[in-house]
This record gives sequence, C-alpha cells and structure tokens, in this order.
Amino acid sequence: MNPRWRYHRSRALAIAMMLTRLAFAGSFPEEHQNSAIAQNRASAIEPNEATKTRLQTIVKGILAAWDKADVICLGEDHGSKNDSDLRIALVEHPDFVRKVNVIIVECANVDHQDILDRFALEGEDMPREKLRAVWSDANGAEVWESPIYEAFLQETNRGRFIREAVSREILSKGLRGLAIYGAGHCECRGMGFPGELESKYPGRIWAAFSFYDVDEGRRVFGLGDEPELIAISATDKAKIPGGKMFFLRRYNDPATLGDIVNAIVYYGNARDIKVYPEKR
Repeated sequence: MNPRWRYHRSRALAIAMMLTRLAFAGSFPEEHQNSAIAQNRASAIEPNEATKTRLQTIVKGILAAWDKADVICLGEDHGSKNDSDLRIALVEHPDFVRKVNVIIVECANVDHQDILDRFALEGEDMPREKLRAVWSDANGAEVWESPIYEAFLQETNRGRFIREAVSREILSKGLRGLAIYGAGHCECRGMGFPGELESKYPGRIWAAFSFYDVDEGRRVFGLGDEPELIAISATDKAKIPGGKMFFLRRYNDPATLGDIVNAIVYYGNARDIKVYPEKR
C-alpha cells in the first residue's frame, strides 16, 4: 500500500468505522470484465497530478458545501474512473480534514471490522489478500473487486439502512460526513436517503453526482471542455425537468433537477472508463 495513502487514512479519517449491511443490486456485465479497457491496479487507483489540478474547481465547490450542510452525498457510477479520481482529489485536499469527521462508503462487510480497524485506524501494513476479505465477502463483491474501492477504504460504512446509518452515526452526533454511494441512493427525493431524511434534518444533507446522460447534459447547459460543479439548488436551474439528463428511458418522470440533486458534477471532456476487477 502506498505510504501516502496510509498517511491520509490515519490523518483524515481515523474517527469512526461504521459498518452495517446493504443488499446490493447491480453488477458489471461479465463480458466486460476481461475487456481491453480493464486498467492495471496502479494506474486505476492514482489520478495523476494534472487530473487532480483539473478537478480543483469541483473539489472546492464540494468543500464549500460543508459550510452549510453536515453530510455530502457524492454519488457515483459504480466503477467510474472519473468518480474515483474526484474522490481521491477531494480527500487529499488539505481543507478536507478540517471539515469532515466521517466517511461512509458502500463496499465493505461488517464481519471484518477487526481487519478494517487495523488497516484504516491503526495504519497496519496489511497484505492485499488479507484486506481483500473486506470487500470479497460483501454483497456485490464482483463490483467491489475493482481496485478503485480498495483505494477508498479509509473509513467505511456498508449499510442496508443507509438513512438510519447517516442519521445515527453522523447527523444525530453533530458530525460532518462524506457518503459515497451509487447515485440513485443520493437523490434528493424519496428514493434517495437525502430525500428520505430531509424532513427530519432540513437542509443538512447536500447531494452531487454526474449526469446519467452526459451528452444530453452538455447539450442542455451548453457545456464546454472544462470541468464544472453546476449549482442547482436555489437557482433557476432547479426548475428544469430532469428528462433525458437523469432518467434515460424514463423521460416521462416529472421530477425537476431541484428534486434530484443539489449540484451536478461535470467532468468536461475527460473520457470516462470503467475500472473492472483484475482477472484472477
């Protein structure tokens, strides 16, 4: 394990290790797992310095959201390299450790709490095969085998009842947290935990994730090649129908952007790839 990663784990996130269970729905198609797109582990985990610099506008916008909210739900497309790069750039920013107490992610198994404690909190130099039990024994292991999730095992929560975990372990304790889940879990309406918790914790959860259909988002907003964090809440953009940008084949869904997300992550002209598990 890269010593720099071990440093960031112990410095930024040695606060709490919160694990419950979550049934996972979805997996990588088998035919893609051995494709030429699959990345080697080192290049998949580490964004280069140019990529981190390019993402700073988005990183700073997310960090600023903690000035008003207690929980940031950063939605992801499972296996997305762009989403992984953003998470790493965010956690490595020096202001992150000043603002955030807890990180919750969707890729670990409660039965291996002791392994996670030694790895994430005590900084133990652990062989990968030993650490691998954390995600290989979890529901949806075929997804979590992607090396981008190993890179983010700094503080983990694997919760069947996501809203209860966020409420119990972060909001009710007055902490500030970052939650990394599939984008659908982060929607601001009832199908996502920010929507389900809004009545109890009004204004304390802020959600951001990328367009489901990037080309349509680019067309609607007239976006260019540079990354942006597009503010939605408290702007006229909140009234725009989600349409093809977020519902793909469900264009008749009446939700507006304000119903779905507080801000949209746009990666500019950076081509996204799926980081698939290594062939074993």
